[in-house]
Amino acid sequence: MIISNCFAKQDPPRILHGIFSDSNTTQVYYGSLNFDTENFDIFNSLNINDIGNPQRIKYAVLPLTYDPNDDVIYMAAPNNDNRPILSVINATTGILISAFKSISNTIISLQFDIFQKQLFAHIETEKDNVTLLAEIDINNGNIKQVLATIRDSKPTHISSYCPICRKYFLIMIEDQSFVYTGVNTSNQGGVDWKAKLNYSPISMKFDYKTFTMYTTYVNTSIRYVSSVGILDRTSGGISKNVGIISESPDVGITSLSAFDITEKIYYASITLDSVFPRGISYVNVENSRSGLSFFPKTQYNSHVWFVKQFVH
Repeated sequence: MIISNCFAKQDPPRILHGIFSDSNTTQVYYGSLNFDTENFDIFNSLNINDIGNPQRIKYAVLPLTYDPNDDVIYMAAPNNDNRPILSVINATTGILISAFKSISNTIISLQFDIFQKQLFAHIETEKDNVTLLAEIDINNGNIKQVLATIRDSKPTHISSYCPICRKYFLIMIEDQSFVYTGVNTSNQGGVDWKAKLNYSPISMKFDYKTFTMYTTYVNTSIRYVSSVGILDRTSGGISKNVGIISESPDVGITSLSAFDITEKIYYASITLDSVFPRGISYVNVENSRSGLSFFPKTQYNSHVWFVKQFVH
């Protein structure tokens, strides 16, 4: 069921790649989801003994990042002992290339620098509220260098990256407040800044072409409105609302999201009720066009999405 305020034929195909699962408890799937046709296209099945189990993740969204240079994805999921497996998967065929088990603590999120060709990870430590931001060696999965130790902050899965300013953006929690944090991935690393937020972010995606951080949130200033806005670090709030996902309090927005940097489309997962437990929304951040689509008949659950673009 698609609800939209514009004609689908006016837009290019809205396709998301990702990791999906169904009732099979031994494998997950790599494939794509077409917003306009509501079809899932499964490219390959992956055994959870080889790549870990996405359904056992500690945080809300499966850590995954895309490298368009080699057309591969890096994904982290826990095994039965809750140790992360870092997998390298062909992003066209879905075939597993490598699987590394050298990192012992939970990987919270992953980001890939498409210009420097570097893989970064936000990783838990043995201490509560102490995490590491590290570069990962893509050849063996080992920690190559620790760029920052973030103390006295509870981590969240929400992150994004700027390959031009070479910063890893995080949402942390300090004193029960969300804190927008920037960590350098160049010049010996280090936490560059922290900004306390006056709203509760659900997800965020950075557009490095316009140097804009977009974020999903619920605007309760007038009524319950799920929205996409621009995060302003100076004020710690939303500087501009760029689109409405839904004005219905019955539609819930989740942390699962993706951003098409070319078409300027922000995708976010939505739920309605037991009949429509799985859905997807999109907002064009330039013209505020938006749409919702629910999949009442699908057998698949989504664990993570990304837009496959800039393939070399």
